[in-house]
Amino acid sequence: MPEAGSIALFFGGRSVEHEVSIRSARSVMVELEGQGWKVFPVAVDREGRWFTADNPLGVRGSIPEGTRRPVKLRAEPGAGLETGEGKDLQWVYPDLYFPLIHGRGGEDGTLQGLLNLAEAPYAGSGVLASALAMDKDLAKVVLRQTGLPVLDWLVVSAADWRRKPDAIIGKLQDSFPGSVFIKPANGGSSIGTSRAASVDARRQALDLALSLDLKAIVEPAVDAREIEVSVLGNDDIEASVAGEIVPAGEFYDYHAKYCDGGTRLLVPAPLQDDAMDHVRDLACRAYAALNCRGFGRVDFLMDRATGEPYISELNTLPGFTDVSMFPRLWEASGLAYGPLLARIVELGKRRARARKSLRHEIEEPGS
Repeated sequence: MPEAGSIALFFGGRSVEHEVSIRSARSVMVELEGQGWKVFPVAVDREGRWFTADNPLGVRGSIPEGTRRPVKLRAEPGAGLETGEGKDLQWVYPDLYFPLIHGRGGEDGTLQGLLNLAEAPYAGSGVLASALAMDKDLAKVVLRQTGLPVLDWLVVSAADWRRKPDAIIGKLQDSFPGSVFIKPANGGSSIGTSRAASVDARRQALDLALSLDLKAIVEPAVDAREIEVSVLGNDDIEASVAGEIVPAGEFYDYHAKYCDGGTRLLVPAPLQDDAMDHVRDLACRAYAALNCRGFGRVDFLMDRATGEPYISELNTLPGFTDVSMFPRLWEASGLAYGPLLARIVELGKRRARARKSLRHEIEEPGS
């Protein structure tokens, strides 16, 4: 098979989703190499250092220091990746950069901003969409303003929690007297998410969430089905069939997502045609409202009593592991894993061409 070009694959990162990112990268790297791409792996360790190595995805743990080669990306147009040091210094100029760093530092717009400064073509959403989708509070603000359904919520900042915990607990009790979910506003894989009813449980849940982020959100715990829809596109947006997650435990937490074999993934979800069409339409509208590009996954909570779907969150860099819903939903929609990755790569290149065509200056009147 002729070589298709080169892709720099970013994975790891400083967030609590470090291991999930490595699992995703393994699957993506194998498929891209099978398509003829030369993949240049860029690992980001838990301290935020960038490096590559001969086999950085071959082990679950950290790469021994002696086998690492540092990697840098200069924030200037056309700089490329600098790897190695001294007489071993080399430059790599990928055709596309593929971020697969879940959570903070990869999915929140910071890496995308650096790639923009370097005018580097990359897969997925840009700075604005990445930052908005990552912040569950601000995403809800935009979605509700757009007329899309989201659950009511309250925000608790770490600073306020330190200053007036009793007042905050009182407000939560008045607003949501039943069970609530408390989670970091910026996070993923349900890490730091707790279900709480009592005052003590709410205090513990806020302590946990605010140890992971400077802001937590609190939502009522509705009796809901967990529905997910995968999305593709830049300006023309397509939605996959919806899937349903039936967790083995109380809710779909990190353990249920990646460790518990008892969780069931129903693809497609057992929904009536009109309900299926409705969540697919909502997914496309949410994706457009947050200005997403390339690919994403929209998660819903569907009230069992009313059948009303509420948008829970939008993931701009959903998991690509062998158990991840994003590729499974597209496979059920007729787009297999390999062609799916090829589409994502092409969407990234297409968006880069559009950005490159923009003018950086204009002629002054009368010149």
